[in-house]
Amino acid sequence: MRRRAEAEGIDLDALKREAPTDYMALAAGEVLRVAPELAELAGGMLLVAFPEREVFRAPDGPRERLLAFPALSGEELERLDGLLAPLVDRPEWYRRNAFYRQVDDARGARRELDLPQAPDAYRQGDAVVGPFVDEGAADAWGRAQVRPPHVHDPFPMNGRWFCDVFQADEA
Repeated sequence: MRRRAEAEGIDLDALKREAPTDYMALAAGEVLRVAPELAELAGGMLLVAFPEREVFRAPDGPRERLLAFPALSGEELERLDGLLAPLVDRPEWYRRNAFYRQVDDARGARRELDLPQAPDAYRQGDAVVGPFVDEGAADAWGRAQVRPPHVHDPFPMNGRWFCDVFQADEA
């Protein structure tokens, strides 16, 4: 982080003294990528589970990123998994096909608490898209809509079918 800050002309020591909240936001570790509709709920759970942390929200395309300062340890992230994963079983989120997952790809490991995009709303990029009535419909949609460098992978969830769309080099 120090090298990146220096390359951008940021004096971290001065920032820490003069604007500690900005320093913490810059130094915070990513906890979760989350649908905006779920960000308040997930952020609240993060604060309850780790009251000694500062929590920040940052836009990330159609999602938000929840960050914590200081960053959570591996054990703390596993503890948080146990709190966040059951959210998708709540009736209001189950009906909307919310999902919680850990992704490990070429960009690194991350956690996602998200909602799928409707097939007609998908434009491009990484996404979970659906639902579809069956695997054939999910695969047909993917073949028709997904373009390189992305690929699609149909999968079942909640009795329906979805397409995971991701960059081919991450397969």
